Amino acid sequence: MKKILFIYLIIISNNILGQSLNSLDLKNGFRNFKFGTSPNQIKNIVKQKQQASKNPNVVVYDYIGDEIDNISNVKVDKVSLSFFKNKLFNIGVSFGNILESKDFELYEYNNILAALENTYSKKWVEPSNKDGIILNGAIWDAKNIRFELMRIDFSKSYTNPKNYGIISGYINVFDKKLTNEMYSSDF
Repeated sequence: MKKILFIYLIIISNNILGQSLNSLDLKNGFRNFKFGTSPNQIKNIVKQKQQASKNPNVVVYDYIGDEIDNISNVKVDKVSLSFFKNKLFNIGVSFGNILESKDFELYEYNNILAALENTYSKKWVEPSNKDGIILNGAIWDAKNIRFELMRIDFSKSYTNPKNYGIISGYINVFDKKLTNEMYSSDF
């Protein structure tokens, strides 16, 4: 009987963890931003003057509203929204501020990590860190959506250290299908 109860508890816990990652897919975005929406459907965004992507089908906007000032009591520096063929496919939230010499501290990372673990489970993986810049990182990889939390220091790069004098971080959430379409598109 104890063996059956133990096996049952393992199955239940695996289902709960899987359901937490499924909730990431069901949410289909981050906060009020939903993947697949067009820039016209989102308030308080402005097109970035300098577009980093060479793909003409990718346009990046900055969110200038005040609904996302902080996450888990951590001040948000910037929110960027990337669109491929007018469909939101990537949401980026940055922490730490070079101009104010404000680092993204370990306790701030841990506050956000704890909130994300409560929401999406502790079933995350560490990112690869071949170049040495990632100080802390967690990735929730659901079927359709990938959610990354990183804390980085570019001065730690093995191949190309750049000392910006700040430890920064970010949340990056993206729709896998739209991202793959963007990378495989002929432009």
